[in-house]
Amino acid sequence: MSQGKQGHGEIMRNDDRVATGGETIAAASAVQEKTSSYRVNFGQKSNGLKRPLDLGLIGRGQITIDGDDIVLSGSRSRFALSRNAEHIRIPLSKVLNAERVGLELKFRIDGSSESPLQLVQFKMASVAQANQLLQQLPSRQTEAFAQRHAVLQEYHARLLELSPLAPVTPILVAINVLVFIVMCVGGVGFFAPDGAQVVHWGSDFGPLTMGGQWWRLFTSLFVHFGILHLALNMFVLLSSGIVIERLFGSVRFLLLYLCAGLAGSMASLLWNPVVNSAGASGAIFGIFGGLLAFVVNPRNDVPAAVMSEQRNRVLFFALYNLAFGSAHGGIDNAAHVGGLIGGFLIGLLLARPLRKESRASFGAGQFSIGLVGAAALCALMSWPLLHPSESVRARQQFQLALLDFGPQEKQVTTEANGALEKARSGGLSGQAYANLLQRDVVPIWERLYQEVSAPKLAPDDSQFALQQQLVRFIDGRRRTYRLMAQAILQNDQALMEQATAARADADAALAELNKMKRGKS
Repeated sequence: MSQGKQGHGEIMRNDDRVATGGETIAAASAVQEKTSSYRVNFGQKSNGLKRPLDLGLIGRGQITIDGDDIVLSGSRSRFALSRNAEHIRIPLSKVLNAERVGLELKFRIDGSSESPLQLVQFKMASVAQANQLLQQLPSRQTEAFAQRHAVLQEYHARLLELSPLAPVTPILVAINVLVFIVMCVGGVGFFAPDGAQVVHWGSDFGPLTMGGQWWRLFTSLFVHFGILHLALNMFVLLSSGIVIERLFGSVRFLLLYLCAGLAGSMASLLWNPVVNSAGASGAIFGIFGGLLAFVVNPRNDVPAAVMSEQRNRVLFFALYNLAFGSAHGGIDNAAHVGGLIGGFLIGLLLARPLRKESRASFGAGQFSIGLVGAAALCALMSWPLLHPSESVRARQQFQLALLDFGPQEKQVTTEANGALEKARSGGLSGQAYANLLQRDVVPIWERLYQEVSAPKLAPDDSQFALQQQLVRFIDGRRRTYRLMAQAILQNDQALMEQATAARADADAALAELNKMKRGKS
């Protein structure tokens, strides 16, 4: 929220400039006699990167109130090895348009009649220090700034009056964090958990979701792939969600969040029916879509300055993150787009003007329309998910087989190796070893062969080559153990040679599988 002093400062008129005549204003002359210093961070963010302002200062520095002057101490270089200290002394009488937004404080410096007002912008260490410094700066404002500031103050006052509390956003953050803690306690990796582990905790895994576990569309909104994934999503949700919640109201915000998240989950499956997706980002894109729907409608009584700022913020957030997702693998942009569009459409139905008297007429009726609209959107998106093509079914069947293959292959290999060690050490007779292979080992390889070979993937499918090599590997293993058991029971050297050939074929297939895996990585 933007804060600053107004009412007792002199508003100057001269094409948004302040006419200076050398007089010292009251606020500057009343500054404490002793020197006050503050650690600051100069510069402002542009496209995610910090850039210098008109005075050229950037990075860590110091601001000192020294009598009737303000001294800016810092560097004009962002590189530590080439920093040259600068000390810029400016009369407080030339400072105007001071305001605070969170930890950030900024003001303008009145120069000559030819030069524009120079901007000084920096971040303080705490809100208390920012307020203290703000009280030591002049309250003088240009007419345009004063008008804009008054509009923003009135807007924030209305927002707080209509929605003094915003409990849903911190509750959503707490749920996400709690779920992640429980996952970690349950054995899921802290930084980069295996995809199969996350599936067991409710991720949106296409073959299972479209196979009847539709609850995954919802649970996946609270499941994350590691602490970094969680931290980034929760930072954006907490920093932006509270304002958006106040705009819509808590109940409507929760509906917007959940429905946009569901739209993102379904869009993810529509784009890739075998995806393993999780995270709150689809819902977060959705609340930004709702914010865009709110501010573009002039009936909602959002000031033009706020409308322009928030619209640009949403567009930058969406375009930057979608471009980043396109350039980096493993990011589910389909969920982002689905959540953004779904949130925008639902936001159009749920948004109410920021006036108490107007909101009274947008009650249960409008909320019901929002519910119906959200249900209609979900129903429309769910139709193709409920009626997948044969090729989609085959791909999903193969992905389920892959999910089962890893732990099954590990189990049967451990059992076979253990039996072989017992046979070599004399703990098992040859016949007992052969019977164990036929009873416990061969059936597992037979089942895996049936599961992996059953899906009829098309030759142009991206998983077709993987399936062929995997079938070859499993077939080689099942023939190896079956022929080995028969050779031992029948004491047949020819069968043992066939078993050796089958093992070599399986090893060759395994080498190809490893080569394919390295190629993907």
